[in-house]
Amino acid sequence: MTSRLERNKKQRNKIVKDVVSEKTKRISIKVIKILFKIFLVLLIIYLLIRYVGTSGLVVREYMKEYDNLPEEFNGLKIVQISDLNYNSKTLDIKKLQRIVRKVNILKPDIVVFTGDLIYGEIDNKEISKLTKELSKINVTLNKYSVTGKNDNKNTQIILDNAGFINIDNSYDLIFKDGNTPILITGFTKDLKLDKSFEIFKDGELSNIFTIGIMHNPDLIKDINDYHKLDLALAGYTLNGLIRIPKVGGIFNYNCDYFEEYYNIDDTDLYVSNGAGTREYPYRLFNHPSISLFRIKKSD
Repeated sequence: MTSRLERNKKQRNKIVKDVVSEKTKRISIKVIKILFKIFLVLLIIYLLIRYVGTSGLVVREYMKEYDNLPEEFNGLKIVQISDLNYNSKTLDIKKLQRIVRKVNILKPDIVVFTGDLIYGEIDNKEISKLTKELSKINVTLNKYSVTGKNDNKNTQIILDNAGFINIDNSYDLIFKDGNTPILITGFTKDLKLDKSFEIFKDGELSNIFTIGIMHNPDLIKDINDYHKLDLALAGYTLNGLIRIPKVGGIFNYNCDYFEEYYNIDDTDLYVSNGAGTREYPYRLFNHPSISLFRIKKSD
């Protein structure tokens, strides 16, 4: 009798163990499937961020009208390039060549570079390559630049030799087929507004059409408090780099103005999302771009 009871007990224990084992197996398979799905989702997101988001080159095109634009400048085309952050990991010479070709197809009158040409150190060979490619950018008027956060002395050597006029805390008068100019002025983080707007110190040209270029868009508040700009072009933020539909940019880099467009006290501020990335080649729903501005005189 005892032997039968023991046998029955062993059988029941075996059945319970088999049930528990089967249940554990099903749970393990379910967990593995969930983990695999999570892995696939993360892999897809990574591929989108690393390869799809950083591919291609978009031309962001804008058309603006201004009352104080001289008639001679009606139809002015300005191309903005920003935040190349050139290095072997994120933006190489082939990508730069594509950018230069795209700029020249647009046939700009003016090209402005709003900072961060290089990320890290590059050798003399790379400096020569960069200079050669940027020299190929053709304009009917001038090429201008301001210094960015990551720029160093090599940046200025490259841009100078490529024909860009540096207007850090300075300005230039631009003439086109007439005697009425427009003004382009540049700003760096160590603002020297009296120099950027020195032309206004005698109270002349008060209504001149004025373009301001800067790297950090947050400078606009102090600039406009001193003298109003008509059109302001900035970079730095890459519009948040990683963008989520209906949410916007994820990384604002401690900037108040990191989205694409703002109107501040009647100044049109455009913030480029850049043609490169930063130290890592990641973007999402925010392809590399250059900007084309078609400027017209109001009717």
